[in-house]
Amino acid sequence: ARLTVSRKLKKCLITCYKITDFCYLRNISRWYTFKRETGTLFSYYIHAEDGERVYGIIGAVIGDIVGSGHEFKKKIPKYSCKLFCADSTFTDDSVLTIAIADALLHEKPFVDSLWEWAHRYPYAGWGKRFRKWLKGSKDVQLSSIGNGCGMRISPVGFYANSLEETLKIAKEATIPTHNSKEGIKGAQAIASSVYLARQRKSKAEIKAYIEEQFGYNLDMTQEEIVDMVEHFGKGDGELAENSINVAIIAFLNGDDYEGVVRTALTYGGDSDTIACMAGSIAAAYYGVPLSMAKEAVRYLSDDLLAVINEFDHTTFESMHITPPVTKEWHQDCIIVYGKSVVDGINNEDGGYEVFRKRRKGGYPIRTIGVDFSETKNDVKEFISYVEEHPDKTFLVKKVGLGKNAKIGVEKMAPLFAPLKDKPNVYLPAAFLK
Repeated sequence: ARLTVSRKLKKCLITCYKITDFCYLRNISRWYTFKRETGTLFSYYIHAEDGERVYGIIGAVIGDIVGSGHEFKKKIPKYSCKLFCADSTFTDDSVLTIAIADALLHEKPFVDSLWEWAHRYPYAGWGKRFRKWLKGSKDVQLSSIGNGCGMRISPVGFYANSLEETLKIAKEATIPTHNSKEGIKGAQAIASSVYLARQRKSKAEIKAYIEEQFGYNLDMTQEEIVDMVEHFGKGDGELAENSINVAIIAFLNGDDYEGVVRTALTYGGDSDTIACMAGSIAAAYYGVPLSMAKEAVRYLSDDLLAVINEFDHTTFESMHITPPVTKEWHQDCIIVYGKSVVDGINNEDGGYEVFRKRRKGGYPIRTIGVDFSETKNDVKEFISYVEEHPDKTFLVKKVGLGKNAKIGVEKMAPLFAPLKDKPNVYLPAAFLK
């Protein structure tokens, strides 16, 4: 009887909801075991992109992006601050969230997936101990007590079938780098919060479970949190014991997804990680406004977005717009920038990044101190270079738009027009208008 119903359901779901065979086969049996009107993994996938809201790991990634511009700044942002700003970018929080999701999707060992994605994004902002681990052996476990345990763990809460499975998988995903009591505890607290939120448990129920199971103080006021943050010593704000509870408190105090993320920012400290963790729980509880999800896509590379789409069962497409900050992007990216040939005048946007130790090089387009005809020739040569290197990703900065170049978008945009449809080229928004 189960097989007969399954075949009919499968045909209906694939036709009407565009559910993939992979999704169906992995989750149909779980639905029979955990029948509920709402909150099951089965119903979650059907409604992954439900009207104006999205449920999934995109919530953690958005929190990371909007929090990145406020991390450890002396001036704590106001609740009404601009979320996506010039300093916004994805960080190590997003990269490792993707790593955990990728491991779950494709049945990879967690340590292999973490190692692979971290090496793909060597500039993503890794902590000191994690960087040291990346230079050594992946078989050597770390006993970190940092909040990296919680920032990456949300996929487990969306994936697991039960609270027991959530705790088990969270521990397995944490051991490679955070094999400590505080590390495992922090990961399990965030993962179980996501799972319980997905099951439509009330905030009171989630709060009671976290306090009883893990002993976190979830009654701190905003004033108490800000005072704690202001008195942190170096590195204290990155400890799990000082931020896991803060993230959950932000979730408890917010009225919707955006409100949770904004609340997290007002606590200061390690803003991207706290907003990432709080946002992951809020995404399971409230769903993410579709408008926010689409805005966040502008800041993501194709490989990160591909995993998000596969895990969340969404269909977001990259607009291939060069984001304001590109230093965290993966090692195969080539920064294309405006070059100055005049002594004493700096290169345009992107030039500084290229010549930092974090990048091995970039592609210069002469825009300062040369005739425009030479700039045009450089762009033509660049287009040919792109054709010859389809395996590379090119991030074109605001070439020719700087105050010292004095060329302007009217002249520069047409030069780059042949690259608009290239899947491996990102262009400034001004060039695409």
